[in-house]
Amino acid sequence: MTASLPSDESQLQELNRALAANELTHAAKLAFVLAKRGALPIMQLIGLAGLMGHAGQAERAAELYHLWLRCTESPLLFAAWYNLGVLQLQADEQQEAEQSLRAALAIKPDFIDARMTLGTLQERLRQYDAALATWRAALAQIDPDHPASRPQQIQALNSVARVAALRKHYPEAEDACARSLLLDPRQPEIAAQWIHLRQLQCAWPVCAPLPGLAEADLSHSASAASTLCISDDPTEQLAAAQRHPVNRAAAPAPLADQQGYLHRKLRIGYLCSDFSSHAAARLTAELYGLHQRDQFEIYGFSWQEEDRSGLRARIAPQMDHHIRLTVMSDLQAAQTIRAHEIDILVDLHGLGTDGRPGILAHRAAPVQIGWLGHPGSSAMPALDYILADAFVLPPQLHSSFTEQPLYLPDCVQIHDRRRAVGPAPSRASCGLPDEAFVFCSFNSSRKLAPAQFAVWMRILKRVPGSVLWLAADSEPVRDNLRIAALRHGVASERLVFAPHMPQADYLARLQLADLSLDTLPFSGGAAAADALWAGVPLLTHAGRSYAARLGGSLLHAIGLPELVTRSARAYEDKAVRLAARPQELARLRRRLAKNRDRTPLFDTPALVRNLEQLYLQVARGALQPASGAGDGAAHRDADASLPLVSILIPTSDLDTAEQLDRTVRSALAQHYGRCEIIVSDSGSGDARRRKLARLLQAHPRLRYNRAPALDAADNLDHCLTLAVGAYIAVAPAGDLLHPEKISRMMHFYQTYPSIGLVACWRQPVDASGQPLPGAPLLPAETAVGGASLAGVLLTSERGAGDVLCQPACLLLRRDHLGAAFGHYQGKRYRNLAGVATALAVLAGQECAYLPAPLCSGEPPAPPAEPGDALDLALERLQLLYEPHTRQYFLPDAARFKALLAQRLGALAALVGARYDALAGGDRLHNEAVQQALREGYALLLGPPGA
Repeated sequence: MTASLPSDESQLQELNRALAANELTHAAKLAFVLAKRGALPIMQLIGLAGLMGHAGQAERAAELYHLWLRCTESPLLFAAWYNLGVLQLQADEQQEAEQSLRAALAIKPDFIDARMTLGTLQERLRQYDAALATWRAALAQIDPDHPASRPQQIQALNSVARVAALRKHYPEAEDACARSLLLDPRQPEIAAQWIHLRQLQCAWPVCAPLPGLAEADLSHSASAASTLCISDDPTEQLAAAQRHPVNRAAAPAPLADQQGYLHRKLRIGYLCSDFSSHAAARLTAELYGLHQRDQFEIYGFSWQEEDRSGLRARIAPQMDHHIRLTVMSDLQAAQTIRAHEIDILVDLHGLGTDGRPGILAHRAAPVQIGWLGHPGSSAMPALDYILADAFVLPPQLHSSFTEQPLYLPDCVQIHDRRRAVGPAPSRASCGLPDEAFVFCSFNSSRKLAPAQFAVWMRILKRVPGSVLWLAADSEPVRDNLRIAALRHGVASERLVFAPHMPQADYLARLQLADLSLDTLPFSGGAAAADALWAGVPLLTHAGRSYAARLGGSLLHAIGLPELVTRSARAYEDKAVRLAARPQELARLRRRLAKNRDRTPLFDTPALVRNLEQLYLQVARGALQPASGAGDGAAHRDADASLPLVSILIPTSDLDTAEQLDRTVRSALAQHYGRCEIIVSDSGSGDARRRKLARLLQAHPRLRYNRAPALDAADNLDHCLTLAVGAYIAVAPAGDLLHPEKISRMMHFYQTYPSIGLVACWRQPVDASGQPLPGAPLLPAETAVGGASLAGVLLTSERGAGDVLCQPACLLLRRDHLGAAFGHYQGKRYRNLAGVATALAVLAGQECAYLPAPLCSGEPPAPPAEPGDALDLALERLQLLYEPHTRQYFLPDAARFKALLAQRLGALAALVGARYDALAGGDRLHNEAVQQALREGYALLLGPPGA
């Protein structure tokens, strides 16, 4: 080392001084110099890297770690790798974090902190089996006798319990909870989980005492959802709800405007974990499509992974918007819902196991309602109402609810009438005796309670040869129930267990039962309704709480009130009597079959109409008029004699704040006297809104709306829902509008009544705004017949649709457009939305075409991904099929077949050339491709003129 260079010791002293003075930049510079020489102590490395990470310099901190690891010889390399992994995990660099944590473990295999953090990362990546193996290994390495190891043991046991429960390894999860509570009994959340796990396994009593925890202590720890299955005392249920963590935390400031909004339609948001497999999704499968779209706009918000089941495929298209909240925190999810200005948010979970009450706590909507998922009070101040009927929530229960009841006239539970009940299988195929009387209860095992099970065992004793048919999806449940039966003196063979089956097979199988026995204190709900739908009479004991009275509500609504009993003895005697009197039971079955389609229980459309009336009653704010006449103060300075034009500006993270600002300013500069401008931002961050802040304050006719998580097509439709104008124009962020654009285009509508569509030329430009080569579709202002122009759009080889039908080129009548862009003949086109919209408008009407460049913008980019190219190719084919099938626009059969052959060949070539990429990206849509090819070749090979 030369004398002119500072020594390591002096630089280290300067580094410590800089750290003490919070001079982060200077400290980092010194640390890199020392690390390169292998002279940076690990404590300074870890401390400085942590500060850099908190200051938003995580990438630079990682560079420092890597430099130190390359240049330093130290027995503490494992600690550096571990802390680097933690830093990367905080920066969401998951792959890099895993590599660093594994490097730490390779050096020091007994490094418990690294192993625990690796397990956390694996759980975050949904590698549940790997996470379980990691935490089991950590537990095996922890010295249980060392006092300092207790926190690590508790953390590892709680992690094993959590993920084992997710994987339905209930015995392991229960054992881990019990071991954790032995180490620290003061863990109410773990005690609640232990009780829930025991309920799932029918391990009775579910609140068996543990060392340090008496039965009363455990009962006091039970969650609100578990308490519904333990007691029908509404006071106890309310107390359990009040103990929920969401009700113990300070209430956050409400996000929504509590005065409500001004919308053309009432926006109803349904909050559910998933719309594919959850019981709430099955019950509401028909709901979303039955809402009246002239008054309501329907949103679905969900967060769990959803399968590709037929149920999800049914539900999602019924919604106007389906928004995924998967990776969002409760606050982020609530902010997303708030950005959509939901008028009424309906929560389908409450405090149930799959619910996210933290979203509701942020007051994402002015009015919030609980329904279906948690039939009891949530005790949440943020939940305004609970849906009910007069039977489940009579006046004497009002004091046990913090929510105000909203009463449906017949039954609170909705049902799906489209579920088919197939032919019943044989009893032998289901393991049932041919001649025995079959009682059944297909409720979740957590709803089975020891007191009610004892009643069932007495019934079996009094009905010789009878069997009880139960749903039990695990061997521990079956074993526990067999043991419980033996304790009551009933042979375990008289319990028959039904495996899980698809819905259609499950309903068909249900018909083999003679009588369905409802549960108490948590009545059957969906399972009870399934039995009635399949034609099996239901016997219930109506208890004291909302949850305990659901079965009675169903029976009253279907006209079988005599099957509602008021005591355990009456329930038992009624079951025995019906088993002994087959003629009476047969009469009940005939009445049930007759009433199924004639009584309110399964009259889902009527329930939806009643539900909508309740929504209209409790909504805050007001509905905006559908025409431009309701524009009001926002346009008080405009010429009120002119029709209102809505200029829609959809924007996203693909657009910069400067691009959006440029487009908005050109829209504000329009010479036409009556415009409103609506910006819908589907991106993240706040930069675009901040850029517009002064313009928003200065121009009341400019409105900005956040619509996070919407794709481009849905965001454009969202803009449309916000518009009140009689005419609609689109200006993508980044476009420039000529000041005369709206005036010149509106002239044709105001002068020529036969005009149904006005289009102009959009001058293509590059990223710097310089013109690109291009020419308008027609050389002069022209009125073109709708059929002629449609034929050009469908058959032109020069991309006429791309030139004419970009949304920015069109000015449309709102009443011709409908509720969304891109709908033609009942189908929605996302990639060819402009062409589909034009075709829908042009039938029987003329188009005015202006070749003047009244707007400019960058041309649409070609599909970047094979899946996008495939979607476009499928839409191009479908837009040929529809007009041909309906004999619109395409009179020349030879020309049609030539074009069809060309596009079929292009589709086949695309799939063949990019098959691996399409299949690997889950974008192949095999069924859609095969259907398109079958339909195309049928038309191509059909007789002349076909």
